[in-house]
Amino acid sequence: MLMKKSYFLPCAALVLFCVGCGTGNNTVGTGFGGGGTAGSFSASNLSGNYTYQVSGYDLSSGTAIPFREAGAFVADGNGKITAGEDDFAEGSSVLSNVMAPGTYSVSQDGTGALTLNFNNGGGLQLAIVVESAPTVYLAVNVIAPTGNSLTANGTGVAVAQTTSAFTAPPSGSFAFRLHSINSTQTSASVGAFTIAGGVVSSGNEDQMNNSVESQLTLTAGSFNTPDSFGRGTGSLTDSSGATTPFSYYVADSHHFYLFSSGTGNIGLGQAESQSGSFSASSLSGSYVFGSRGDDAFSLGGVNTVGQFVASNGTITSGQFDSAQDGTVTNPNITGGNYSVATNGRAVVNLTPSSGNPIQEIYWLVSPARAFLLTNDTSKVEDGTADLQQSSSFTKSSLNGQFGFAMDGFIPISLTSINLYDRVGYMHWDGAGNLGLKEFVNVSGAANQPGILQGSYSVGTNGRVTGSVSTLSGNLVFYLISGNQAYILQGDSSTEINGMMGALP
Repeated sequence: MLMKKSYFLPCAALVLFCVGCGTGNNTVGTGFGGGGTAGSFSASNLSGNYTYQVSGYDLSSGTAIPFREAGAFVADGNGKITAGEDDFAEGSSVLSNVMAPGTYSVSQDGTGALTLNFNNGGGLQLAIVVESAPTVYLAVNVIAPTGNSLTANGTGVAVAQTTSAFTAPPSGSFAFRLHSINSTQTSASVGAFTIAGGVVSSGNEDQMNNSVESQLTLTAGSFNTPDSFGRGTGSLTDSSGATTPFSYYVADSHHFYLFSSGTGNIGLGQAESQSGSFSASSLSGSYVFGSRGDDAFSLGGVNTVGQFVASNGTITSGQFDSAQDGTVTNPNITGGNYSVATNGRAVVNLTPSSGNPIQEIYWLVSPARAFLLTNDTSKVEDGTADLQQSSSFTKSSLNGQFGFAMDGFIPISLTSINLYDRVGYMHWDGAGNLGLKEFVNVSGAANQPGILQGSYSVGTNGRVTGSVSTLSGNLVFYLISGNQAYILQGDSSTEINGMMGALP
């Protein structure tokens, strides 16, 4: 059973330090860090309606209390936020706010700042990196759910919305993923449901609840019509009798975000359209994946990225990197098998060259994408997987500038940690040289190191190893394509992972 030490993180002393060298202030400026001129971005690259999710920790009391936040805003393309709304949850508190006018800035290299203001006097201050449309990576600088500024850590993402999808509830079949925590347990669900006329007519899910796996039927559910910002409300009831209320934010007719609104049960998730029926041939080719989870030691203490090749019900090869509670591993995948049901549920068994066999439950969005849940009694871990877009990668496969976000923490001891979040961009020259610019938040202390130089090498399976001066010699990337990757910082005692490039 997964045990919590009051979430572990709230009981840990927060030890503040700066990674690298930088300004060390708590203000996000235009083009954070300075010195970056690559790109041709401006405020016009952030224009229209966006929905976002943010996950992090409130540090204002001297302990780290988890919070989750979701919302939508309208950017005018000239540095002003004209309207929006926001949902916030921390502990037993769930708040909804309407936005007042706000501001944002985007420098030439795509870095910048976003300030969302609420009608109650509160708001949210973020460092941002604009990736190719429609993705914007976010790092929390300050949260203020009720008007008082609170020191915080966290990261998130914003994506452009299609406003024509706001006229009715989502419709069709959707695969989904949801990760939630409360004072006694953590849980993750992946599954699929069908919505017609705002009513969930059928559905199934796999759930890890305090490391106990259950296969459940969705017995009821509803989605109300969204408002002018794409925000709607709804609920899902499963065969255990549990009902999960939520708010949802529409990205487009095929994609929406979930915000768990149950008192004391905070969580975020997403859903994406499924189409057609599935078979073993639906899972075929080389897939890369990224996942994160909770274990008996900590929230977010499990971080995994990897790759495997699937063909005709057999896993033929693969590799993965994992950082869990200070232990870093990099085994090969020597074999395995899988089965796929017609509703898109796949059971994937992986045999690593060291360690225990791994079973993952996949719910396919399509043959190119899936939500996954690891079936392991020692942790609650979930994530996403994507079909690789190349059969062989080289250094030249990485050429250009791509935004990224990573979050996690560095455990100093059993009673002290450093929360650690970063957003920025990486510039790859196609020949093994890497430049990185980032905004870092370490336990509430902002740090802007400027441009850091490094190098990289690429395996034919898309596994990239990178070394960046003053940062880490153990960055690992698993490429979806030449501009998208799952990332892990594979240093001993570092629990931090994330995503590079526009979201799939």
